[in-house]
Amino acid sequence: MNVAEFFFELDDPRRDGSCYHVLSDIVMIVLCGYLADCEGFEEVHDYAVDKYPLLKEFLELPCGIPSHDTLNRVFRLIDPDQLDAVLFQWGKNIVGLLAGKHLIVDGKQLRGTRSKPSKQANVQIVSVWAEGARMCLAQRQIAQKTNEIKAIPEVINPLNISGSVVTIDAIGCQKTITKLIVEDKKADYVIGLKANQDGLYEQVVAHFERVRPSLPNHVSRDLGHGRGEKRVVWVSDELSMLDVAKDWAGLKSVVCVEATRWIKDKVEANKRFYISSLSGCTAAHMGQYIRHHWSIENQLHWHLDVTFDEDACRVRKDFAPRNLTTVRKLSLALLKREPTEMSLARKRKKAARDDAYLKTLLNQLNT
Repeated sequence: MNVAEFFFELDDPRRDGSCYHVLSDIVMIVLCGYLADCEGFEEVHDYAVDKYPLLKEFLELPCGIPSHDTLNRVFRLIDPDQLDAVLFQWGKNIVGLLAGKHLIVDGKQLRGTRSKPSKQANVQIVSVWAEGARMCLAQRQIAQKTNEIKAIPEVINPLNISGSVVTIDAIGCQKTITKLIVEDKKADYVIGLKANQDGLYEQVVAHFERVRPSLPNHVSRDLGHGRGEKRVVWVSDELSMLDVAKDWAGLKSVVCVEATRWIKDKVEANKRFYISSLSGCTAAHMGQYIRHHWSIENQLHWHLDVTFDEDACRVRKDFAPRNLTTVRKLSLALLKREPTEMSLARKRKKAARDDAYLKTLLNQLNT
């Protein structure tokens, strides 16, 4: 497949007879711009004008380079679900079967879309992150005046996650979500336990006070950058004393994590509790799922904010913010999968300078 065909399946939302530019050209120009260290449609346009001979090698460009207003206008119109589907299909081809994979579900605000005086961003996205492949597989925008609870089932439902392990923080501690994962999707879960769940939290806390001394534990330590952290994990499969456990689909174990952190002269300690459908899982293995859950923050959200400066982006109208975050996630995956040993920021600058390197990144779309 020629990389120019990657976006051909997108439906063109523009009126017939009034289009000077090919839709797939427009999306590919924006992707190339974000790979090449651009932020926003104006920078993407400037880059495309400078790189017209390169882009003409694999794009049609019947009327030259679209203006930045045209790029913006078209991205406001593109069906975001269709663009998401392109990202999902490419990721699916790379990751393969999701059985046995660790999938992380978490939300992120696009803070640049916040309108004063609101404290919440107008656009919030829930993503599914494949931890091993370090790739976003799916995403869903949170509807206005709602929260992640409603978006989580919507982003999980289209995926064939049978046999995988899904981790979610405490916002996903809902009976409907555990039922969806275990009974409908035939997967397992590890979910943070909230304190307002029909007495389950109180029962789990009291349970560990009784049984923790007799349980095996796993201890891990991190040290660096002026801080240290010690984590102790206990897992209990004995739930007979938890009266409300039967109301939660697939619940087979509960987890306690005690974390102590040293930052200079300060010491912070806390305990977190989790519910899981996994049975017979060791404390070490369970600790890995819980620890790796935060890779979506370190490997996805952090790079979107720092490497791609997403929170500073002021694009906020219609579908443009969501479509741009899809392009950023695709760009991030292409940069991460390219094996050259350098930071992602340096890779973006190299793609801006080196046409051959940009082609190497794009050729991964043929996977």
